[in-house]
Formats: sequence, structure tokens, C-alpha cells
Amino acid sequence: MNVVLRVRGNPWWIRQIETVSPAVELSPEEKFRRLVNAALATPYFTRREHAESLLSAQSLKDLPVLPARTLLDHKSRFLNPKADKALGMLRLPFESSACVVVGKKLRLPKGCSNLDESALYRLHHSATRMLAATPGALRRICALVEARALALPNLCEAVIVLQGLEEGLLYAGERDMLWRCLGVPVFEQWLGLDGELLAWECGVHQGLHFRSNRAELEEIDGELVLTSWFGLRTPILRVATGFSARVDHRVCACGDDQPVLLHLSMKQSSESVLRHAALA
Repeated sequence: MNVVLRVRGNPWWIRQIETVSPAVELSPEEKFRRLVNAALATPYFTRREHAESLLSAQSLKDLPVLPARTLLDHKSRFLNPKADKALGMLRLPFESSACVVVGKKLRLPKGCSNLDESALYRLHHSATRMLAATPGALRRICALVEARALALPNLCEAVIVLQGLEEGLLYAGERDMLWRCLGVPVFEQWLGLDGELLAWECGVHQGLHFRSNRAELEEIDGELVLTSWFGLRTPILRVATGFSARVDHRVCACGDDQPVLLHLSMKQSSESVLRHAALA
């Protein structure tokens, strides 16, 4: 593992040390073969027809698309027992002295702590200044706050929404609900099945920044198809996410020149994904 100190001039991002996956430094071909080898260690891909498909593929586009439902309904069959149980690291929009993460096990920066979703009562009148949680946990928290069964008097910095294939996304209008209920800015993030960070929202609040060295995104029939280069414990190889988004290649107002995912949401149609159409 290489440890790199990244100092960002933008005041919205804190100085932090991130553990960078070796996949970042590999060529596309090497990353692909690394992920194929991880997949071949799982029960699902050791089946003859799936193994033959992987071994004969020369590139990502040679592989069939896998519906997310197949993976999530049989997740143990997609688990690579040879890979370490590495946890993704929480990325904060700015430094916090009291951040609580609910419902997700992540490596945390200094000043952060984990809380099980079954113990939300511990948030009552706590010193929590920033809150990170899955959409489901945030819905429960808002319901408790509105019922006056939970008070967060010190929450004053931000709410981070931890979204993904398992966690789902915010529904239309729920960002406004979080603002009305909790009264702090909302930052969305997209995590892989191993907790790896795939995309995140900056302080400009105009979409989620995406890094191609972390994952590969394709758009097929209006649906995002995901391959994660970081997830070796639960390999994600061309998984149809059920999400849709528009990709903006313009430089963000925060100064970041990488692609931004706009309007990330659940795809309206659930039709099968058949055609190949990579994002430019």
C-alpha cells in the first residue's frame, strides 16, 4: 500500500491522508486482469460457464452485464475469501471534531466514531456536529426528530449521505427534507460494496465527482453499469446498478476538472440492459 498526503487548496476539503489502492497505479489492462483474478476466487465465477467468460475476455466490454439484483440477492456467492476485509475510508467535506457515522463500517478520520443503526437513541442531545448515514438511517432519524423523540442540538456542520447498491439513493425531494429537518448542508457520496468511495459531492453542490482510476462507468439504455477497480473482496464487474445520471465534463466551480455525475437517481425503467455504450 502507498500512503499519499494530499493537500487540497479548496477550503471545502480538509487535509487528509488517504490509503491509495495499488489499482490506481496500474494500466487499464493490469487493473482488468487483477479484478478478473479476484472474481475467479468467488463461488459465482468459479462455475464453468462464468469462468470461461472471464478467461476468454480481452477487455471489460467482452463481459456480460450482471443485474445488481442477482448480486445483492446472492451476495455470499460473490465474496472473494482470499481478499482482505479492507474498509473504505470516510471522506469529510471539511474537518469536524465530532462526526458520527451511522449504519456503515468505515475507517474514520480523527474525531469520528461509528454508531450502530439500532442505537440511534445515543444521538439524543449528543455532541454530534456532523452526521454520516445511509439513506435508510437518515429517514429514521428525521422521523424521530419530527416526532420529538430525538434532539440533535449540536448538529451544525453537515449531513453526509452514504449511498450505494445496497444502501440505495435518496428519493426525489429528500434532500429538501433533510435540510428542513436537520438544518445543515447535505453532501452525497456513492460507495461500492466494500465501502470504497466511488464518487462524492463537493461544496459547490452541483453533482458527484467521479474518478476513472477508482471505477469504470458505462451508460447502457440510460442505466449506469459499474465496474469497481478497488473492490476485490466483493468484485463488481459490469453490474447494472439501476441508477441513472448525466455526466458533465466541464471543470467544476471548485476547480476539479474530473467528470461530475449530475442528477444521480434510480432509473425509471427496469428493462434489461443489453447494449454496449461506454461513457465518453
